[in-house]
Amino acid sequence: MSEQKIAIGKTVMGTKETLLAIIPRADGILISKMYFEDEIKDLPKSYNKPEIVEAELTMAKALINSMVNPFEPAAYKDEYQVKLRELLETKIAGKDIVASKDEAPSNIISLMDALKASIDQNKTAQEPATKAPRKKTPKGA
Repeated sequence: MSEQKIAIGKTVMGTKETLLAIIPRADGILISKMYFEDEIKDLPKSYNKPEIVEAELTMAKALINSMVNPFEPAAYKDEYQVKLRELLETKIAGKDIVASKDEAPSNIISLMDALKASIDQNKTAQEPATKAPRKKTPKGA
């Protein structure tokens, strides 16, 4: 650490070779993924910066705030591994494996409509369920 130097290494993640920067720290080692030169793209010389509409910005902030929850690591699973395990168990059981159909593309046209729908969906999901009052039935009915 006192040398102020880092090491460069290579590893394979999946089927792709990856460059790593290995950085010593006082309490351990930090490893950061790097990119090969041919993976880095030049920024376009000019680009059009979209105009920010205040209503869209307010809607985006409301959407983000409606989705804020405490972090629960157990809620995140490697879905690929779960599906692969299910397929393997199906194959081991001697059943046929049928490829699933591709989902139809979503036809959301307006970003504002999509944001509003998402906010409404999150609000209803977070609201506690209330019971409807029961109607009294007359005796002898």
